Amino acid sequence: MADFDPSLFLPIGVIIFLLFLSAFFSGSETALTATSKARIHKLDSDGNLNARRVNLLIKDRERLIGAILLGNNLVNILASVIAASVFNQLFGASLIATGLATATMTVLVLVFAEVTPKIAAITRPDSVAMLVAPLMRWVVFILAPITWLVQMFVRGVFHVFGLDISKDSAVFSAEEEIRGTIDLHHSEGRVDKEARDLIRGALDLNEIRTEEIMILRKSIEML
Repeated sequence: MADFDPSLFLPIGVIIFLLFLSAFFSGSETALTATSKARIHKLDSDGNLNARRVNLLIKDRERLIGAILLGNNLVNILASVIAASVFNQLFGASLIATGLATATMTVLVLVFAEVTPKIAAITRPDSVAMLVAPLMRWVVFILAPITWLVQMFVRGVFHVFGLDISKDSAVFSAEEEIRGTIDLHHSEGRVDKEARDLIRGALDLNEIRTEEIMILRKSIEML
């Protein structure tokens, strides 16, 4: 192992900065895809500027995800290349240096740039989404030309296999989504049976016959 060169502080600092950027992209991806459209829409209606920015970002999820993945891969690859250079200077150009660089960057990226920011974002997706939205909108804007080219290429690949992702491929309606949400909350104990049945009844109102819910005259109590 060669003596440590003080000039390596700069590339090491760049690697740390790139890891922070990678964590930002990873956390942003999780928060912006997991955020509640309904809550963000409500905050937007109340005049929350950052909620409006989140709304604008998630309206085109394909472009948003493309920009995030592009940015994340760029910083991760650049950090790995710089790390390889640092380890080559420390241990000489060899397979050992390459292996150490790969192992070190794998652990750093996995722990600090993937798992940690994603867990932090998933616990409070709405808050994190509104926090990163001001910066993320500029990232999406700057990377838009490259993202558009990638989207066109991906659409072309899907078209070769007979798939058209430009069409609305949503399988579940908003009504089914509400039913699934209320059933999930009921199974978790956050919504009682009476409230669940009330919401279900409201959704089924068009299909309910009067005789199913009416009370017979002789069963009515009155003063």
